[in-house]
Amino acid sequence: MATTKNGKQPAHRPSRRQHIITAAVRVFGRNGFAETSIQDIADEAQVVPTAVYYHFDGKDELLELAMRRVFDQLNAVVEAARPESEPGDAEGLVRVIDAVWEWVEQNPDEARLYQVQVASANGNVKVLRDEFEQRHIQRGYDYLPEGTTRSPRAAKARHAAQALAVRTLISTTMLVTALRAEGGPLSQLPSRSVLEAVRALALRIVATEQQPTESVTSPI
Repeated sequence: MATTKNGKQPAHRPSRRQHIITAAVRVFGRNGFAETSIQDIADEAQVVPTAVYYHFDGKDELLELAMRRVFDQLNAVVEAARPESEPGDAEGLVRVIDAVWEWVEQNPDEARLYQVQVASANGNVKVLRDEFEQRHIQRGYDYLPEGTTRSPRAAKARHAAQALAVRTLISTTMLVTALRAEGGPLSQLPSRSVLEAVRALALRIVATEQQPTESVTSPI
């Protein structure tokens, strides 16, 4: 493999593009956007800085592409875990939670980047985050039971309650799973215990939309 005089790899290889994005995922996840330089990313990728600029305009584009990789991976994981289901499919919800949990364990760098960047996203990254959240919020309604209402006013109130339930369900599940990534605030807690708590909380949120006589047993 050709290298430069300092032992680093040259800029022009097309395959270097994904390699640099992978390095950016790791560095942005460790340091955050403001504290990361192109030199940091180049060092992580073991290329010269000109190789980074050969493929990318700068840090903003690299962060956008790094976050796009995270969202694309999560979209694929969720879709694979949940086939088309009937309303009120609590088992489907648990499958998705378990699949995302496994993704966090297998992709700690991407999970850490999600944890660091998703709350403070702006610009194009915010657009990506909003699209990601809206996609899963819409799919989240599948986990709620169908209901009947007697008036337009009651239907509107039910829709508002369901929207809040779904947003809470998605945001809580994603944030908890990200926070337990390596180095995160929940990383020292027993993994199984946290997973059981997330499952129970998600099922309880869904249970609020069930008939009053139904309930979900939960340790929370």
